[in-house]
This record gives sequence, C-alpha cells and structure tokens, in this order.
Amino acid sequence: MWRYLFKRFLLMFPTLLGVAVVVFLLIRIIPGDVVELRMAGDRGAVSEEILQQERTRFGLDRPVWEQFLTWMAGVVRLDFGTSMWTGAPIWEEIRLRFALSLQVAVMATTVAVLLAIPLGVIAALKQDTWVDYAVRIFSIAGLATPSFWLGIVFILVLLVVFKWLPPMVYTPFWVDPWQNLQQLIWPALAVGYRYSAVATRMTRSAMLEVLREDYIRTARAKGLWQKLILWRHAIKNAMLPVMAVVAVEFAFLIGGLVVTEQVFNLNGLGLLFVQAVAHRDYTLIQALVMLVSGVFIVVNFALDIMYAWLDPRIRYR
Repeated sequence: MWRYLFKRFLLMFPTLLGVAVVVFLLIRIIPGDVVELRMAGDRGAVSEEILQQERTRFGLDRPVWEQFLTWMAGVVRLDFGTSMWTGAPIWEEIRLRFALSLQVAVMATTVAVLLAIPLGVIAALKQDTWVDYAVRIFSIAGLATPSFWLGIVFILVLLVVFKWLPPMVYTPFWVDPWQNLQQLIWPALAVGYRYSAVATRMTRSAMLEVLREDYIRTARAKGLWQKLILWRHAIKNAMLPVMAVVAVEFAFLIGGLVVTEQVFNLNGLGLLFVQAVAHRDYTLIQALVMLVSGVFIVVNFALDIMYAWLDPRIRYR
C-alpha cells in the first residue's frame, strides 16, 4: 500500500512541471502586452522608452527560457511574485479569494453528496417505479438548470416572499460564522443541486450495475439481510465511479463559478481569473492556473487513495 502511494505521490511533480511549461508558453502566445494595457489610460502619450523600462522592471525583456527558470525558482519556494497589474503580492491577491471559493466548493460538495447518494441508491432499488421516475426527473431538472439562474431565483424568492436578502459583503467564517453561512449557503445550494444531479445519475447507474453482479445474487441466495448486502457489498463497489465524478466536480468548483459568483457578489477565484486574463497579468494567471492544477492533482491523489482503500486489487496491480 505504501509503495503504491509513494509512486502516485511522485507522479504529481512531473504533472505540475508539465502544467507550468504549458501555461507559461501559452500565456506568452496570447496577443497583447500588459505594459501597453496599463499605460493605455495615457492615450498613447507614453514614450517607447518608458514602455521599455516597464518591461525591464517586469523582466519581460529577458529571454523566455530565463523568465521561466526565474519563475520556477519562485514556485519552488512558493513565491509567485507580484501582480503585474496591481503590484500587490500574488498570495495577497489569492489568499482571501481562495478561502471563499474553497468554502463554497466544500459546502456545495456536501450538499451534492447528501442528496445524490441516498437518491441514487433509492432509485436503483426502486427501479422503474414512481420513486425512480421522481428521482430521474429531479436529476434531469438539475442538469437542465444553470446554477446562476437558480441563484437568481433564490434571491428573488428571499426578497419577494420573505422580504430578506442575504448579506452581499463577504465575511470570513473565522470572523462571524453565522454571517458567513447566511451568505454562502445560497450559492452552495444553487451549485450543489446541479452538482447532485450528475452524481445522482452516476450513483443510480453504478448501483444498478452492481446489483446485477453474481456476488450479489450469491449473497441473497445465502439468506443475508438486504441491508447487509446493500451496505457491505453493493454501495462500497458502486462508489468508485461516483467518487470520480464528485472529485472532478469539486476541483472544478474551485475556479469555475464565475457567473454564480457574480450573481451573489462573491469575489472568488473565478472572477479573479477573468480579471487577470482581461489585464494580461501574466504572473497572476500563471499562479491561478498552477493553484487550480494543484487542487486537481491533490484531489486525484486523494481519489487514488480512496480507490486503493475500497478496492485492494488496484494497489496490488
């Protein structure tokens, strides 16, 4: 088991290096110049000499390979430098936004799992009954409903029916937990509902496949209780594909909720991504991509651990 985990852990580093090379080169291909964009407010009155001085200050006049090595040396030290647009340290730009996006992702994932697994299991056990059809309608409606539109509906219902609006200024959880939950529970429910629809359909399909296996028929023939068969044999084996969907969706939520964040006035990583690209802020874009990539890689590593725990055949191979 430990040898398997060690090998999977070492594979994380070549993946991160590959991401770093790709994002660094692709950003340099994007048309536009962050220096010219910053000076655009002067209506072209800035001389070429001043533009060149700014490029030198940011290190953009050096060869690409030298820029990459300098940047990678900082990444190894967990120092992503300063923003080319604001001049603030990258970690200061990301820190609070990352905490916000991570909390929304965790809350949305919790909502999705609490909805998806029970509903998917019940739908599989009650296949082709009214219960199954109701769960399928619930999941299809979730797939067809954009989370930002559902968020707008939440806000309208709270305002029109209850004459109340959630707080529109973000408060960290460690400052005021109640104020924080009042604001973030609604985007978590809006995102978690759509997220649960995908996981519900996957849970139902996986459970139906497992319930038709020979070892389930054998367990029933031996007279084992239905609950024991379900919890000890069926659910554990059906969770492998479901966990993969949950893990990928969780990693996506870290930086992929741009419109939903706008609806609820949340200044998270998704909005920061858009602003960084619009400003051609190379250092900030690189840091954000590496951060989200790191989340994906860590989540997949945790998923590998769960796979090896649920199915010993994986680690033996």
